[in-house]
Amino acid sequence: MRKYILLLCAFGLSACQPKTENTLPGYVEGDYVRIATPVAGYLRELAVTEGQPVQTGQPLFRLESSEVSSNQQTALATLKKAQAQAADLSKGKRSEEITALEAQLGAAQAALRLSEQELSRQQRLRQQGFSNQATLDQAASSRLQAQGKVRDLKAQLSLASQAARSDLRQAAQADITAAEAQTGHADWLVAQTSPLSPVTATVEETLYLPGEWIPAGSPVVTLLAPDAVKIRFYIPETALATIKTGQSVTISCDGCKATIPARISFIASNAEYTPPVIYSKENRAKLVFMVEAKPLDTHAFPLHPGQPVAVALSPTEQ
Repeated sequence: MRKYILLLCAFGLSACQPKTENTLPGYVEGDYVRIATPVAGYLRELAVTEGQPVQTGQPLFRLESSEVSSNQQTALATLKKAQAQAADLSKGKRSEEITALEAQLGAAQAALRLSEQELSRQQRLRQQGFSNQATLDQAASSRLQAQGKVRDLKAQLSLASQAARSDLRQAAQADITAAEAQTGHADWLVAQTSPLSPVTATVEETLYLPGEWIPAGSPVVTLLAPDAVKIRFYIPETALATIKTGQSVTISCDGCKATIPARISFIASNAEYTPPVIYSKENRAKLVFMVEAKPLDTHAFPLHPGQPVAVALSPTEQ
């Protein structure tokens, strides 16, 4: 419906424009860039106004979202925890724990020497007939226990100076990777609360005021780059075979000091019925095809969306 309204405007206002046999009415259309954020929040600052030119990378607005800030802090804390756990697994036990193990090993070695002395004494007494076999066996068992205790503490001391098993360290590194990804996503969401202009353009519309709640994904600022304007017009089906993409056309408008060169960039593949108010009753059922043309230099010839124009097809290319 909007398309037909603009087309009617083009026909209605084209009366003051120069007409030739090859001139068709049209209007200016724009490909807008609508700036939104993937998060919801209150609009705390609107850094631009309607009609203001902006440069690429220029701040547009700022949202305030406690949820996004909280998620960023949580992700950072999770990352620090994972890093600390991985660092702990890469080291041995603390020096105090190693000192305690060394003290236990010294006591066990002293007990082993004592058990060896007792075993030697019982062996001499047994040879002299002053001791029985049970006492000798008890002394031998005590020495074996002391030897086992020494071996156990030596093994513990050796492990205390080593890092955790490789599979545990790999699991800890995987936790760090996951935490880094979460932190990166949280940082990205925070950055999205203060978007920058992706293009050099003009602010066409601001849709919210500071203090208003902005739903996630809702556009806040609409931009129009100079090279994002195009001319839209309709050509009868009978003349469709006479045009092609890349063909030169000439644009004229009310108040324009010179004609504007352009090239056809798009020809619709589907036909449309012309509104009955445009053509007479006899030919209102004829089909038309939408055509779009891009001006070659939009900086030298500024055009505005909705502006009616006249499109002249190049006679040499028909």
